[in-house]
Amino acid sequence: GMTPPALSYHMAFTGNPGTGKTTVARMLGKIFKNLGITSSDKFVEADRSALVGSYIGQTAPKTLDVCKSAYGGILFIDEAYSLADGGSNDFGKEALATLIQEMENNRDKLIVILAGYSHEMGRLFDLNPGLKSRVGTIIEFPDYNVHDLVEIFNGTAKKASYHLEEDAQDLVRDYFNDLVQNKDRNFGNGREARAFFEKLTSTQASRVVQTRPDDIFA
Repeated sequence: GMTPPALSYHMAFTGNPGTGKTTVARMLGKIFKNLGITSSDKFVEADRSALVGSYIGQTAPKTLDVCKSAYGGILFIDEAYSLADGGSNDFGKEALATLIQEMENNRDKLIVILAGYSHEMGRLFDLNPGLKSRVGTIIEFPDYNVHDLVEIFNGTAKKASYHLEEDAQDLVRDYFNDLVQNKDRNFGNGREARAFFEKLTSTQASRVVQTRPDDIFA
């Protein structure tokens, strides 16, 4: 018969692009709704441009409106660290202050998930202890390995009704192995698998256009 306390479910998803942060956040929205933690599976995506105004007095109401639009569900803020990247006169800090207030005062109305690069998000929390204290869970999304990328590629191909022979599988595996070994900051993880599939289908289409119909079905 005890009344359960109002817990805070605010989170931070850290990691490189293409690691599934947005996808997992959407899934959590449905899970929280099924568990009765949120009243709906509403999922609102926002970034700096959606929260920060261009003149004095515009930012706080703008940020508040975005927060209210997510009441009952999840507010997902991508590249959240960009709110603290500006100078002393940047309006991003005002948006951050408004967001922190909403996370504290209305934690029973919305769940905020902040997302971005690991290093930049760590710096954001170092600069804003008040924000860090309101984020109960930080989840690191690691880069995909070669096996992961091949699996994503094959899943994408299967959905498009493509089947790769074993020799082709070896070439795909070699491609991603080279990609992972030489990755840089711009490495797109799952996006790399989808982009490679699109490149191959485009190449195939060009080849088919230049092939006689009799040869295609030979």
